Amino acid sequence: MLFRSIMITDAQQRILKVNAAFAKITGWQESEVMGRRESMLSAGRDAPGLRAEIQAALDAGGIWFGELWSRRRDGEVYPESRTVVAVMDEYQQLQHYVSSFSDISAEKFAAERIHRLAHYDATTELPNRVLLQDRLLHAINRVARGGKRLALLFLDLDGFKLINDTYGHSAGDEVLRLVGVRLTSRLRKADIVARIGGDEFAVVVSDVDQGNDVQTICDQLLQVITEPYELSGQTSSVTTSIGIAIFPEDGGDVQTLLKHADAAMYRAKERGKNRYAFYEPEMNQRAEERLHLTRRMRHALEKEEFGLCYQPQYDLASGRLVGVEALVRWKDEDGNLIPPSRFIPVAEDSGLIVPLGNWVLKQACHQAQQWRDQELEFGRLSVNISGRQFNDEGLQAAVAEALAASGLPGERLELEITESWVMEGPYRAEQQMRLLRDMGINLVIDDFGVANSSMAYLKGLPVQKLKIDRSFVRDILSDSDDAAIVSAMIAMGHSLGLRVVAEGVETSEQSAFLRGTGCDEVQGYLFGRPVPSDEMNVLLLYSPTLAPS
Repeated sequence: MLFRSIMITDAQQRILKVNAAFAKITGWQESEVMGRRESMLSAGRDAPGLRAEIQAALDAGGIWFGELWSRRRDGEVYPESRTVVAVMDEYQQLQHYVSSFSDISAEKFAAERIHRLAHYDATTELPNRVLLQDRLLHAINRVARGGKRLALLFLDLDGFKLINDTYGHSAGDEVLRLVGVRLTSRLRKADIVARIGGDEFAVVVSDVDQGNDVQTICDQLLQVITEPYELSGQTSSVTTSIGIAIFPEDGGDVQTLLKHADAAMYRAKERGKNRYAFYEPEMNQRAEERLHLTRRMRHALEKEEFGLCYQPQYDLASGRLVGVEALVRWKDEDGNLIPPSRFIPVAEDSGLIVPLGNWVLKQACHQAQQWRDQELEFGRLSVNISGRQFNDEGLQAAVAEALAASGLPGERLELEITESWVMEGPYRAEQQMRLLRDMGINLVIDDFGVANSSMAYLKGLPVQKLKIDRSFVRDILSDSDDAAIVSAMIAMGHSLGLRVVAEGVETSEQSAFLRGTGCDEVQGYLFGRPVPSDEMNVLLLYSPTLAPS
């Protein structure tokens, strides 16, 4: 209920009369305020000169209305809406003032809350995208007048989804909050920090003189974000990729700077994440190409333009074919072959890798069962699982559906998961692997050696194979370090009871070296290139055990 207080004062603004609502609002009883000046209610928070403005309005027109800050008897400050009327006698001489006011705290609170919800992020209490754009515009105008520069940093957390998947969304929110705190702690009060969506943050640094200043700031931000986070009694970590756009060189307005900083952030991710990149003009073209390719991929999935090739895998000791790896290929509607190195990263970024990966899984299982029906022995079917697909909640269901639809037994399926993705969220990865293993599926750590996993951690994973990355195999004959590393990997794998596969084997000399170090299986152009299913049918039928010696 909204109470309306009435207060009558004399010409000297001494209180003469108040109503019952006055006591309810102010806490003062009539007997306590009689004869005292109206100014006793003031909280002292009104704008300078406001009292003089009120008096001038009353003198000129006999009425004033507006908002004041008042203080209750207990000391609480509150906002009020007040109307003051000057009452004259028949000779136009001032007799007294009549003030009518009400407490508008609730309205003010609601308005402030609406404003805060509209302009601030609830999780981090940082400015949101709307407020960022407003403050960035003001910053641009200010530095432009002084002939200075500013830097807009666009930050995207690497692997943040794993935090939510592993520890829950409340833990994810805590990480976002802590990231905001850490960013703010490393910047000046004049700089702007905002959360602009999901796991994306923005930083505006004004008055930068040269690129070196920005690099120093980015190095500090990378460092502080990578510091460990304590979540549910466990230590976890995230990294970030930063894109940088400089005013005025990289854009003269808010939207252009945001667009260019975003493009630079994608370049940082492409270069390996946990780093920063400055905007370069050709990034716009790359961003447009990436968007165009994403649209084409959506169309290709609908039209089933993708296809599969299969590459054989051999046991080194016996020369027996022990498996085939399914590899996705894309020939668009114009007949152009688009290499995986181009479309797979785009599929990862856009999220299309999940439906694409599920399609590959289903098609490959169907083909493998056809070979079984034809009594063609292929060993195990190996399918690559992308990081995003591996961490998708629907992976188990997708695998189960592919096996059920094709009739392929789970023990004939082998899933390859890259070491780097496993190490980004080891706890979640181990859980996912155990669920897949319970389905009878064999698991392989792909691109082994790239992420520098510890032996202790690998020991706890329910995997059956390690697959040595081709980057180590390529130079084993000319680089003594690579030769030593590959030998150590094979020995480590065997010590854990795992079979070791080497990929990218292209020469008989490489094959001989791997045989001499005890490598179990090999794959590469020396033994067979990826071929369509009909060509693989011929190989399985006529030469399933022929491997170069």
